Amino acid sequence: MKLFKKALLATAVVGAMGAQAATISSTPLKLSAEGVALKVTPTAGKLTFDIVVDKDHPSSSVITLKFDKNVELGTLTGGAVTQGVGSGTAYAGDVGFDYGTGSFTFDDVKVTNGDASKGELDSISFKVNLGNPLTANSAFRVVLGNHQYDATPGAGVNKVIVKGASTLSYVSNKADKTQIETGTGVIATEQTQFGFSVDTKLDGLIKRDQLSRFVGANGTAVDTDTVKYTFENDESLGLALTGVEANIRFNGNFKGVVSPIAAGDLGTDADSVVMSTGTTPVAIAVNDAYAYQDGSATAAGEKDKYVNTITFQNQSTTDIPVTGDVDASVTVTSVTNAGVTLPTGGYSAFSKVAAGEWAVDATIINVPYLPVNAPNTDTFIHFANETDKEVDVIVTAIDNNGKEYGPMNLGAKLAANTVTKISEPAMDTLFGLKGVATKLSVTFNIDADKGDVNAYAVSQNDKGRTEVSTSQQRGN
Repeated sequence: MKLFKKALLATAVVGAMGAQAATISSTPLKLSAEGVALKVTPTAGKLTFDIVVDKDHPSSSVITLKFDKNVELGTLTGGAVTQGVGSGTAYAGDVGFDYGTGSFTFDDVKVTNGDASKGELDSISFKVNLGNPLTANSAFRVVLGNHQYDATPGAGVNKVIVKGASTLSYVSNKADKTQIETGTGVIATEQTQFGFSVDTKLDGLIKRDQLSRFVGANGTAVDTDTVKYTFENDESLGLALTGVEANIRFNGNFKGVVSPIAAGDLGTDADSVVMSTGTTPVAIAVNDAYAYQDGSATAAGEKDKYVNTITFQNQSTTDIPVTGDVDASVTVTSVTNAGVTLPTGGYSAFSKVAAGEWAVDATIINVPYLPVNAPNTDTFIHFANETDKEVDVIVTAIDNNGKEYGPMNLGAKLAANTVTKISEPAMDTLFGLKGVATKLSVTFNIDADKGDVNAYAVSQNDKGRTEVSTSQQRGN
């Protein structure tokens, strides 16, 4: 029991000690995370922060401010502290102090510029001057570089380099080296320079009885579908990538789409269709170009906001493609920062952002492997139409030799509330195979809502019967 009480007491003491710490507060520098990652060259600046101590600091106590690897003090100077031009202010070289109404003062400012190549960190130390102590809950401000407290306010030179997110550490010791207290504070943060959202996704439903058009209001046929997006670029951040040019790309199957019609809010667009390679290239993506609009779309120092709507229009009588999941990406292709080299192909700011899809307003069932006319093998498909009306079926297929079939009508409607068998001879006739053994991937476009018609495919030989997987069974 005594041991338990001692343990509780020790825990309470440690907890109380941990709660007492100096507070370092500042308005952190906001840095571009992308600029930091691409090593934008930082510009020397001024660093200001406030410190509130939690404990009494006797005269001759030493306060040390320790910076992490992302801060370089450069040629910052210290020295003896001199009374500033304003009441309650003082300075030592490039280091300025504001005591407010405090009666304490500092002296003997030492700047340690560590060798970064050896992993040495920079620090500043100074003493509580002889006379009045620094009492608990007292506060003071520290200004590093170009402070306003000497005889020529603002005439100094900014020397502090901040290369990324940074935390400052505080430690104080009495003259006999006994530690008084510690503390930490954030002086710089990193945040993304860019923002991107797909505000209106592609959602065109392809008419199942007129595959070259979309379903419009009240079932009417329309020729267009739109995607709207917003891209933001904040070049006011520290270490920002500047003069940004970017490519916004929508990836999907746009086979047969000749070109998009676009209207942006920042002038002429540079939309283009990206074609696949090969002897019969098809559209696989649509690009839109962005260039920073400094001072036109936004005021200087604000976010540049680029909003664009791309209207897709089927410009031929060919079928509108089922795109699959369309995704968007943003790639930074050019910047004006000296010394910054973008990765080959550009810097990826966003990728695989959901952007919708085009789908047929019907039930689509694919049987990816269907052997027809194979020796000693019989293949067939059963369709269960669970609706009260007969249903049309459009068929397309590809075979193991790369030949495409259709679209073509199945040749007979699926009777209402009936299971209909499509036999192997019927498929041989439908695809004109003339008895030649062929491996098919067959897609059935069924004039019914999803789930109203179901398919069951079978292949059997003298060794038994095998169920053939369909897209319905795989959930796609």
